[in-house]
Amino acid sequence: MHILILGNGISGVTCARFLRKLSDHDITLVSDESDEFFSRTALMYVYMGHMRLRDTMPYEPWFWEKNRIQRVRARIERIDFQTQKAFSTDGKALGYDKLVLALGSQSNKFDWPGQDLDGVHGLYHLQDLDAMERHSAGLSPLRGGQGGEGGRAVIVGGGLIGIEMAEMFRSRNIPVTFLVREKKFWDNILPAEEAAMVSRHIREHHIDLRLETELKEIQPTPLQGGRG
Repeated sequence: MHILILGNGISGVTCARFLRKLSDHDITLVSDESDEFFSRTALMYVYMGHMRLRDTMPYEPWFWEKNRIQRVRARIERIDFQTQKAFSTDGKALGYDKLVLALGSQSNKFDWPGQDLDGVHGLYHLQDLDAMERHSAGLSPLRGGQGGEGGRAVIVGGGLIGIEMAEMFRSRNIPVTFLVREKKFWDNILPAEEAAMVSRHIREHHIDLRLETELKEIQPTPLQGGRG
Protein backbone atom coordinates (compact mmCIF):
# COMPACT_ATOMS: atom_id res chain seq x y z
CA MET A 1 0.00 0.00 0.00
CA HIS A 2 1.21 3.50 -0.85
CA ILE A 3 0.22 6.35 1.47
CA LEU A 4 0.63 9.85 0.05
CA ILE A 5 0.82 12.69 2.56
CA LEU A 6 0.42 16.25 1.29
CA GLY A 7 2.24 18.62 3.63
CA ASN A 8 5.48 18.12 5.56
CA GLY A 9 4.63 20.20 8.61
CA ILE A 10 4.16 18.79 12.10
CA SER A 11 0.91 17.00 11.20
CA GLY A 12 2.26 15.39 8.04
CA VAL A 13 5.56 14.32 9.57
CA THR A 14 3.93 12.98 12.75
CA CYS A 15 1.51 11.01 10.60
CA ALA A 16 4.41 9.58 8.58
CA ARG A 17 6.36 8.63 11.71
CA PHE A 18 3.47 6.79 13.33
CA LEU A 19 2.52 5.07 10.08
CA ARG A 20 6.08 3.79 9.88
CA LYS A 21 5.93 2.52 13.46
CA LEU A 22 2.66 0.70 12.81
CA SER A 23 3.16 -0.57 9.26
CA ASP A 24 5.49 -1.42 6.41
CA HIS A 25 3.56 0.66 3.86
CA ASP A 26 5.23 2.90 1.30
CA ILE A 27 5.08 6.49 2.54
CA THR A 28 5.61 9.66 0.51
CA LEU A 29 5.66 13.20 1.91
CA VAL A 30 4.98 15.99 -0.58
CA SER A 31 5.62 19.70 0.01
CA ASP A 32 6.59 22.71 -2.06
CA GLU A 33 7.68 24.69 1.00
CA SER A 34 11.05 23.13 1.86
CA ASP A 35 13.06 19.95 1.57
CA GLU A 36 13.48 19.63 5.34
CA PHE A 37 10.98 19.50 8.17
CA PHE A 38 11.47 22.37 10.62
CA SER A 39 9.81 23.75 13.73
CA ARG A 40 7.36 26.34 12.46
CA THR A 41 6.99 27.99 15.86
CA ALA A 42 10.74 28.68 15.90
CA LEU A 43 10.67 30.89 12.79
CA MET A 44 10.33 33.97 15.00
CA TYR A 45 13.63 33.14 16.69
CA VAL A 46 15.35 32.82 13.33
CA TYR A 47 14.13 36.32 12.42
CA MET A 48 15.25 37.67 15.80
CA GLY A 49 18.71 36.14 15.36
CA HIS A 50 18.44 33.72 18.28
CA MET A 51 18.56 30.60 16.12
CA ARG A 52 19.75 29.50 12.70
CA LEU A 53 17.25 27.86 10.40
CA ARG A 54 19.11 24.55 10.57
CA ASP A 55 18.76 24.67 14.37
CA THR A 56 14.97 24.38 13.92
CA MET A 57 15.25 21.05 12.08
CA PRO A 58 14.82 18.19 14.58
CA TYR A 59 15.76 15.34 12.22
CA GLU A 60 19.11 14.67 10.57
CA PRO A 61 19.06 14.04 6.79
CA TRP A 62 19.65 10.31 7.31
CA PHE A 63 16.43 9.97 9.33
CA TRP A 64 14.19 9.83 6.25
CA GLU A 65 16.14 7.17 4.40
CA LYS A 66 16.51 5.06 7.53
CA ASN A 67 12.75 5.15 8.11
CA ARG A 68 11.96 4.69 4.42
CA ILE A 69 9.97 7.89 4.12
CA GLN A 70 10.24 9.32 0.63
CA ARG A 71 10.16 13.10 0.27
CA VAL A 72 9.06 14.90 -2.87
CA ARG A 73 9.44 18.65 -3.44
CA ALA A 74 6.39 19.57 -5.51
CA ARG A 75 3.21 21.64 -5.52
CA ILE A 76 0.03 19.66 -6.06
CA GLU A 77 -2.55 21.51 -8.15
CA ARG A 78 -5.11 18.78 -8.84
CA ILE A 79 -6.28 15.48 -7.38
CA ASP A 80 -8.21 12.87 -9.35
CA PHE A 81 -10.03 10.86 -6.71
CA GLN A 82 -11.34 8.37 -9.24
CA THR A 83 -7.92 7.30 -10.51
CA GLN A 84 -6.27 8.08 -7.14
CA LYS A 85 -3.60 10.34 -8.55
CA ALA A 86 -2.27 13.72 -7.45
CA PHE A 87 -0.88 15.98 -10.16
CA SER A 88 1.88 18.52 -9.55
CA THR A 89 2.37 21.84 -11.31
CA ASP A 90 5.26 20.38 -13.32
CA GLY A 91 2.95 17.73 -14.82
CA LYS A 92 3.99 14.73 -12.73
CA ALA A 93 1.40 12.30 -11.38
CA LEU A 94 1.72 10.66 -7.96
CA GLY A 95 -0.46 7.62 -7.42
CA TYR A 96 -1.73 6.59 -4.01
CA ASP A 97 -3.84 4.04 -2.19
CA LYS A 98 -4.53 6.31 0.77
CA LEU A 99 -4.30 10.10 0.75
CA VAL A 100 -3.63 12.28 3.80
CA LEU A 101 -4.19 16.05 3.63
CA ALA A 102 -1.94 17.83 6.14
CA LEU A 103 -1.90 21.21 4.45
CA GLY A 104 -1.56 23.52 7.45
CA SER A 105 -3.06 26.95 8.02
CA GLN A 106 -3.25 30.28 6.28
CA SER A 107 -4.18 33.82 7.27
CA ASN A 108 -7.82 34.84 7.40
CA LYS A 109 -8.59 37.58 4.91
CA PHE A 110 -11.87 39.44 4.58
CA ASP A 111 -11.79 40.85 1.04
CA TRP A 112 -9.96 43.98 2.14
CA PRO A 113 -8.96 46.20 -0.79
CA GLY A 114 -5.21 45.76 -1.22
CA GLN A 115 -4.96 42.51 0.75
CA ASP A 116 -2.95 40.85 -2.03
CA LEU A 117 -0.38 43.62 -2.39
CA ASP A 118 3.28 42.70 -2.21
CA GLY A 119 4.36 43.06 1.40
CA VAL A 120 1.07 41.84 2.90
CA HIS A 121 1.44 38.34 4.33
CA GLY A 122 1.13 36.14 7.39
CA LEU A 123 3.74 34.03 9.17
CA TYR A 124 2.94 30.40 8.48
CA HIS A 125 5.50 29.24 5.94
CA LEU A 126 9.21 29.50 5.32
CA GLN A 127 8.44 31.72 2.35
CA ASP A 128 6.62 34.11 4.73
CA LEU A 129 9.81 34.44 6.77
CA ASP A 130 11.80 35.20 3.62
CA ALA A 131 9.20 37.80 2.66
CA MET A 132 9.37 39.40 6.11
CA GLU A 133 13.15 39.66 5.85
CA ARG A 134 12.88 41.25 2.44
CA HIS A 135 10.10 43.71 3.20
CA SER A 136 11.21 44.76 6.68
CA ALA A 137 14.82 45.50 5.71
CA GLY A 138 13.95 49.13 4.91
CA LEU A 139 11.69 49.62 7.94
CA SER A 140 14.28 49.39 10.69
CA PRO A 141 15.70 52.69 11.96
CA LEU A 142 19.02 50.85 12.24
CA ARG A 143 19.00 49.73 8.62
CA GLY A 144 16.66 52.01 6.77
CA GLY A 145 18.74 55.17 6.81
CA GLN A 146 15.56 57.17 7.37
CA GLY A 147 16.73 59.15 10.36
CA GLY A 148 15.15 56.79 12.85
CA GLU A 149 11.85 56.41 11.01
CA GLY A 150 12.27 54.02 8.10
CA GLY A 151 8.63 53.00 7.91
CA ARG A 152 6.21 51.08 10.08
CA ALA A 153 4.92 47.54 10.37
CA VAL A 154 1.17 47.07 10.80
CA ILE A 155 -0.13 43.84 12.35
CA VAL A 156 -3.78 42.90 11.99
CA GLY A 157 -5.15 40.42 14.52
CA GLY A 158 -4.44 39.85 18.19
CA GLY A 159 -3.74 36.12 18.22
CA LEU A 160 -0.51 34.36 19.15
CA ILE A 161 1.05 34.91 15.74
CA GLY A 162 0.18 38.60 15.89
CA ILE A 163 1.88 39.18 19.23
CA GLU A 164 4.87 37.11 18.12
CA MET A 165 5.23 39.25 15.01
CA ALA A 166 5.10 42.38 17.17
CA GLU A 167 7.96 41.03 19.27
CA MET A 168 9.90 40.12 16.11
CA PHE A 169 9.63 43.61 14.63
CA ARG A 170 10.44 45.36 17.90
CA SER A 171 13.58 43.21 18.25
CA ARG A 172 14.83 45.16 15.21
CA ASN A 173 13.54 48.51 16.47
CA ILE A 174 10.86 48.60 13.80
CA PRO A 175 7.86 50.75 14.80
CA VAL A 176 4.74 48.60 15.13
CA THR A 177 1.03 49.41 14.96
CA PHE A 178 -1.07 46.52 16.28
CA LEU A 179 -4.77 46.42 15.30
CA VAL A 180 -7.05 44.37 17.58
CA ARG A 181 -10.83 44.47 17.21
CA GLU A 182 -11.62 43.42 20.80
CA LYS A 183 -11.98 45.89 23.70
CA LYS A 184 -8.91 44.45 25.42
CA PHE A 185 -6.17 42.15 24.25
CA TRP A 186 -7.41 38.56 24.54
CA ASP A 187 -10.52 39.63 26.42
CA ASN A 188 -12.30 36.54 25.10
CA ILE A 189 -9.81 34.37 27.01
CA LEU A 190 -8.45 36.39 29.92
CA PRO A 191 -10.35 38.02 32.82
CA ALA A 192 -10.80 41.76 32.33
CA GLU A 193 -8.04 42.72 34.80
CA GLU A 194 -5.50 40.41 33.19
CA ALA A 195 -6.45 41.48 29.67
CA ALA A 196 -5.94 45.11 30.71
CA MET A 197 -2.57 44.24 32.26
CA VAL A 198 -1.39 42.53 29.06
CA SER A 199 -2.57 45.50 27.02
CA ARG A 200 -0.53 47.84 29.23
CA HIS A 201 2.50 45.58 28.95
CA ILE A 202 2.29 45.63 25.15
CA ARG A 203 2.20 49.43 25.12
CA GLU A 204 5.10 49.63 27.58
CA HIS A 205 7.18 47.93 24.91
CA HIS A 206 6.49 50.85 22.55
CA ILE A 207 3.91 49.02 20.46
CA ASP A 208 1.08 51.19 19.17
CA LEU A 209 -1.78 48.92 20.29
CA ARG A 210 -5.12 50.07 18.88
CA LEU A 211 -8.05 48.24 20.44
CA GLU A 212 -11.55 48.11 18.94
CA THR A 213 -9.98 48.83 15.57
CA GLU A 214 -10.60 46.94 12.33
CA LEU A 215 -8.83 47.13 9.01
CA LYS A 216 -10.77 48.67 6.11
CA GLU A 217 -8.25 49.00 3.28
CA ILE A 218 -4.57 48.53 2.45
CA GLN A 219 -2.90 51.04 0.17
CA PRO A 220 0.58 50.97 -1.37
CA THR A 221 2.88 53.76 -0.20
CA PRO A 222 5.64 55.59 -2.10
CA LEU A 223 8.01 54.93 0.82
CA GLN A 224 7.76 51.20 0.19
CA GLY A 225 8.10 51.41 -3.56
CA GLY A 226 4.61 50.11 -4.21
CA ARG A 227 4.59 47.54 -1.43
CA GLY A 228 1.63 47.37 0.93
